[in-house]
Amino acid sequence: MKFSIITITYNRANLIIETIESILKQTYQNFELLIIDDGSTDHTEDVITSYQKKNKDKIQYIKSEKIGIPSKLRNIGLRQASGEIITILDSDDIWLEEKLEQMYNIFAQQKDVKFVIHNLQHFTQIDNLKPPFYNYKNSFYKDVLKEILICEILAFPIFSMRSSIMDEIGLFDEDVIEGQHDYYLKVATKYKIFYLNKSLTLMRRHENNYTKKSDVIHCLDAITSYDKLRKNNLLNKKQYQLASNFMNYKIAEFYFQQNEKQKGIKYLNIISKNSSIFSKWYLKSKILKYIG
Repeated sequence: MKFSIITITYNRANLIIETIESILKQTYQNFELLIIDDGSTDHTEDVITSYQKKNKDKIQYIKSEKIGIPSKLRNIGLRQASGEIITILDSDDIWLEEKLEQMYNIFAQQKDVKFVIHNLQHFTQIDNLKPPFYNYKNSFYKDVLKEILICEILAFPIFSMRSSIMDEIGLFDEDVIEGQHDYYLKVATKYKIFYLNKSLTLMRRHENNYTKKSDVIHCLDAITSYDKLRKNNLLNKKQYQLASNFMNYKIAEFYFQQNEKQKGIKYLNIISKNSSIFSKWYLKSKILKYIG
């Protein structure tokens, strides 16, 4: 069983070394690593090609013009992937050595499983790991659409899936910027998802304003996905309103935190159009601390 690992990068010369090393140290070695470079201007290319020369049978390097849209970049990798299993890893994150072996065991032993996620730990410095992100006590295999809609399960770049899923789901939707939340949702409307209660990825957190703004992009992407799923009758009205209101609230909260009150009010007004009296009161109570 071969794994295709899709990694997109941009100006990560100082971080991608740890990422590549964590892949090459895997206890399960039947994989290809496809690195799609979004037009890096630092020495990212030199770092990757130095590894590629030593691991020609493992690493493919694809240099792209600057696109800036992760969904399009990941699709470049997906089109070239040859493995039975597709897995995603961001270029600043790190795998534990048994990651692929754990994924192999699940897919080999449970033929009906098509999409797998697992626990993770955030870090800013490798010697200062946060506790496991999810609080689930056990692994499970079930319908998790509701959990994704209300963000109890987040669309982290940690999933592994059978490549056959793409025959039905397709590639990433390039109308959305990130595409991961959209893909999780599409999968969850058709398949159960397997959650492995082991931390197998160390996910780097960048505590800066760019990261916070990227969270808004994730929310806007999610709303676009909800609109499409609703039009295709894959979400009912209640699911659609709940999920959309949640994301609009997160956007409003961000803008109030940044003291951009007019933008925050804009997204609160969107929520108010489809919310009950209780919901409006609750939102007001949550947001008043920012209005002052």
